[in-house]
Amino acid sequence: MRRFLDTRLARMAKNEAPRELVEARHRSLLRVRAGLGAWLRERQPPGDGRAFVAALHRGEAAAAELARIPDSQELHENDEARLAHDHAGAEEAFEARLSHLVRQYRDGRELNPASASSAELLAACVAQAASGGTACSEALS
Repeated sequence: MRRFLDTRLARMAKNEAPRELVEARHRSLLRVRAGLGAWLRERQPPGDGRAFVAALHRGEAAAAELARIPDSQELHENDEARLAHDHAGAEEAFEARLSHLVRQYRDGRELNPASASSAELLAACVAQAASGGTACSEALS
């Protein structure tokens, strides 16, 4: 019984990410949410799509949490260094998925403002801008 418990504990310890990495991931997520919220706010669409409002609220909450840290340039650079080898290829996968969504919206896919994900909101706005629009109001209305 003791050997089974030792092996199980070793497996759990091996799978647990170091605290610094977990915290860097969290701050990185907060930065993305705050940045996306600010970017979407600049392109304030008419209407009150729940997905858009939710993305703005997540952005505001993330910005408030980052302000309490406080998030400095040095901390940001340290986090980037910690995350450089974490989930290799994730940026490329996200970029490919976002490009695919942008093409879909440019080709006529309709955005559902009530249930769109943050990535879908971003893709619809980028598609609108790429097709000559200056804001994402047409994509989100």
